[in-house]
Amino acid sequence: MHNKIKANELFEIYGPLLTPRQQEICEMYYQEDFSLFEIAEELEISRSAVQDAIKKSTKQLEKFESVVQYIEKRNKVLNCLEQGQVERIAEIL
Repeated sequence: MHNKIKANELFEIYGPLLTPRQQEICEMYYQEDFSLFEIAEELEISRSAVQDAIKKSTKQLEKFESVVQYIEKRNKVLNCLEQGQVERIAEIL
């Protein structure tokens, strides 16, 4: 996933399911907008370790969403509300 906004949204919802270290790295990268180099320097690890952790964490966040589908369902509910189709919400949930 290359979309930081989408990844940040996933992190906000599913972040607590990651390990504390993954949470720390993702928070720095997605929410505080640190570069890979800045995170590596701050945590005293290699840049490639940071990159690997972000890739692995993002993949896990995407997997959580593919199973739970919270964001997808929320967006459908919001769309129904905007269109005045309240009766369809029960079908979505």
